[in-house]
Amino acid sequence: MNRSLMLGCMLAAHVALAHAAPQVTLQNAWMRPAPEGAGIARVYVDIKSDANVTLEGASTPIAKKVEIVRVKTIGDPSTETVVAKLAVPFGTTTRLAYLGDHLRLVNVKHTVTNGSPVPLKLRFVDAKGKRFDVAADVLVRGILLVPQEADAASAKRN
Repeated sequence: MNRSLMLGCMLAAHVALAHAAPQVTLQNAWMRPAPEGAGIARVYVDIKSDANVTLEGASTPIAKKVEIVRVKTIGDPSTETVVAKLAVPFGTTTRLAYLGDHLRLVNVKHTVTNGSPVPLKLRFVDAKGKRFDVAADVLVRGILLVPQEADAASAKRN
């Protein structure tokens, strides 16, 4: 291979990498079972990125919408605030965890039971303004509340 061709290939590879989306991984995604008609359900997930990114939204086919929720005081639902975005700094794990920050599924459309995979797509934006999605299957595990109990629990928190 001549030198010019090799340099051209290296330049093309460098340009392709420069325009590639950051590497974001979703780990340990889980939620409790939820019946069809539940007002809310919570999803927990660990997010890691090789660059600073911002979580701008999420979606799943089992809920009308997904909200990003920040919790000021861990374990105190009265301090929950829905936010439009959440910073995900590189080099650390951003944990959306039980009793803390989480994703809130609003108006559950389909019953999900233990062991069911629930598709979830998170929307991120990088420092250059490029938007990209990362998908994961959320594992359903734990106890199930009947719809009236779930709605009552939700009303107490709001």
